[in-house]
Amino acid sequence: MEKQPRVLMICLTRRGGLLHFNDCLAESLSKLCDVKLICAENAEHADGALPGVTVQTLDTGKGAKGTLLKLFFPDTWKSIRSISEAFDPDVIHITSAQEWNPALGYFIRHTLHKPLIYTIHDVVHHEGTPFYFKITEGLFRGMPDGLVVLTDQGKQTLMNKGVPAKKIMVAPHGVYDFFTKYGKGLPEQKEILFFGRIEPYKGINILLEAVRPLLDENPDWTLQIAGGGDVTPYQEQLSHPQIKLTNRFLSDEEVAGFMEQAAIIALPYLSASQSGVIPTAFAFGKPVVATAVGGIPDMVRDRETGLLIPPNDPQALRSALSELIHDPDLRNKLGRAGQEFAASALSWDSIARKHLDFYHRYLGRDNQ
Repeated sequence: MEKQPRVLMICLTRRGGLLHFNDCLAESLSKLCDVKLICAENAEHADGALPGVTVQTLDTGKGAKGTLLKLFFPDTWKSIRSISEAFDPDVIHITSAQEWNPALGYFIRHTLHKPLIYTIHDVVHHEGTPFYFKITEGLFRGMPDGLVVLTDQGKQTLMNKGVPAKKIMVAPHGVYDFFTKYGKGLPEQKEILFFGRIEPYKGINILLEAVRPLLDENPDWTLQIAGGGDVTPYQEQLSHPQIKLTNRFLSDEEVAGFMEQAAIIALPYLSASQSGVIPTAFAFGKPVVATAVGGIPDMVRDRETGLLIPPNDPQALRSALSELIHDPDLRNKLGRAGQEFAASALSWDSIARKHLDFYHRYLGRDNQ
């Protein structure tokens, strides 16, 4: 019988989509092999997450200063070494970007002497990415033995930068169907939803330009913007009476509520490697209008699982939203197709099997 790898996963992200990604992957991998997870002690896992995973927590500090101080705290590295030596993993997998990653990578390669895998969620940095983060990420990306990306375009981008194809695996972003367990059966409203952290690259200014005249023409419809971030540049556009704003980080229960009540999910991104919003929308059977940027077309197939439009085109966005507003049958068709696509192509069990095959390349390899 083929030996299955012992996988030590590290995710120091404290909350949000990257943590959910890690937990969904870890839970599915634990059905196939031994998995241990190192995470921040204040990580906000979803209720009931990680039932088959042994979890070890690490004090990563609080705030920017606390996080930096803990990075240089000797007990931090003693703890990581102790956990690794007790578990004796065949592979260590860092599943999200974090400022500690260069130090972690060096420690794993030169002290623990273990093969290192890294999941790159955003192969190309978004507009507004802090300079210090670009530096730490740039230092780290050359350290892993294997890289996981979420789209074919991400793989091609890395190959164009000289990364060998054999070093890269493509595994899609899994469906966030765990959110549905928080649902309350709220009735669907005539509502367009923009969900997620508000950043310039997500094109909220394009959405507001497109939707305001559309709302005037359809007084029974609303736009809900839900997520944390700076909305100062959009204050004037947000003043429309049919635009609602919830400007803060959302709990898992709130995400489910917004998804249940939405009729259309809008992603007017100007750039994107991928998006966790799409598999969340699919889990709730919601139709998606998204721009054809980055890896989004890997999940949103035009007129099959959603509507694709060019980026930075308010008129195209307005037309697509208008079509869905006036065609409930199309909304239902796209929503069902997205849900079916996610259940098959985006299942975490199939994604975990892809990872297991990738780990086998490095099984038993000494990287001293």
